[in-house]
Amino acid sequence: MTDVNKQLMLMAMQLGEKARHKTGDNPWVGCVIVNDGQVLGEGCTNAVGGPHAEVEAIQHAEAQGHSLAGSTLYCTVEPCSFQGRTPSCAKTIVEKNISHVVIAIRDPHPKVNGEGIRILKAGGISVTEGIEEVAVRRSLETWLKVYE
Repeated sequence: MTDVNKQLMLMAMQLGEKARHKTGDNPWVGCVIVNDGQVLGEGCTNAVGGPHAEVEAIQHAEAQGHSLAGSTLYCTVEPCSFQGRTPSCAKTIVEKNISHVVIAIRDPHPKVNGEGIRILKAGGISVTEGIEEVAVRRSLETWLKVYE
């Protein structure tokens, strides 16, 4: 695990903290997208029904004219795998040709828990898990208690 991976995941966690307890039953997730050392986009999960962190970061990057092909997405929690109030983040990431996804923790929600990772890998995306896992678990402690 490189220092850069740690720094970017901590940056994503800080973005998520901006949405703490403002996301309904969703976790307050943060996301950063980078390519060649440049931050292309960043985001955090919005209120219920609004974009999740990954989609907000993608929209931020695209609004600035960045292509996401070949980029790396850092996300504090595994991207969601199913269509609920919002589309599947994992499927959106695959559609955007992002090459690598780095996550801190798996989403313990029974409809996700590894399924988002499976979708990413099936789409040809490499996935790294566990970067800054302890810090992110601490940040999301009250949300995670629902799944204990």
